[in-house]
Amino acid sequence: MNYTTLVADATTAGSIKYAINYTRIDSAGILTDAQAWIYRKLRTFDMIATADVSIASGATTADFPADYLDPMHLGIPGVVPRIQLKEQEWFRTFLGWDSSAVLPEGPPTFWTNIARAIQFNTKADQAYTAKMVYFARPAALSVSNETNWLTDKYPSLLHRVCLMFAAEARKEYDAMDRAEARAMKEIEEIRVESDLALRGVELDFNWEEN
Repeated sequence: MNYTTLVADATTAGSIKYAINYTRIDSAGILTDAQAWIYRKLRTFDMIATADVSIASGATTADFPADYLDPMHLGIPGVVPRIQLKEQEWFRTFLGWDSSAVLPEGPPTFWTNIARAIQFNTKADQAYTAKMVYFARPAALSVSNETNWLTDKYPSLLHRVCLMFAAEARKEYDAMDRAEARAMKEIEEIRVESDLALRGVELDFNWEEN
């Protein structure tokens, strides 16, 4: 399975148009929608990435990586091993700002996600380069990116979701519902498979902090 085949005409085996035996659909658009749908619902080890997060001197915020989906870890090597992620209400309640809403200076120790930005609990006393581990949105399939782990490991999932959007485009809602049900079943199986990859891992429940 690759991009060129998926968006090919109805005479090409493996294409979206071939699967539904219909030519008047936007295969490229359906493939884009299918990928977005899958990446909203699925998190696997294949989606884990790392990136630098630049924190300017005096800054209280930083930008997420462009392909950021969900966080796993954020820290500043040699300074703060883990900048703790807090939910927004707790974060705002325990900010140490003064009566003028000025935050104390120093390396950040907590962060949260507000307004699509990394919000810190301090004003950086110098420039830092933090390291983030996170679930990343894979690069979209295209002429210059023919395959990825989705086409290699889970082609049937991508196929079923493409069929779901193709059926919707044709207003064949029963077929759409059946394809969605099959896709969701496969996603649940992939989630179980991903959990099995954690066998043998030593989990930390922060008991040592007490």
